[in-house]
Amino acid sequence: MRTTPVSYRRAFTLVEVLVALVLLGAGILGLSASSTLVSRMIGDGSRLSLAATIATGRLEQLRAIGCASAASGTAVTRGIEERWSVAPVGSSLAALDVHITVTYPLRVRHAGTVSRTQRFRGALHCPHA
Repeated sequence: MRTTPVSYRRAFTLVEVLVALVLLGAGILGLSASSTLVSRMIGDGSRLSLAATIATGRLEQLRAIGCASAASGTAVTRGIEERWSVAPVGSSLAALDVHITVTYPLRVRHAGTVSRTQRFRGALHCPHA
């Protein structure tokens, strides 16, 4: 009877498989944590963009009514609080300095309501002053 030599197959040991699974698990956990952070940052960015749009709209409204009628005030638009102040630049009324403060809420779990405040500055040219 003739016997054939047993060929040894190369394979991974149980320890190598366990180490690979632990490394893979750690990588997946890190990826999920960073994707949560990126998602939150995108949401904050969209709310900041909305706040900047509201501030720009307020400045355009002040430009449209003219320098004589422009006055300081407050308003709430889409849950975003805006405060603006209007002051003359220098001693003449050739321009008005406008400061707009916009406060908007952030979506934070388990921390209640957290808000962020952004300040914008612009000027109104008064051609007939």
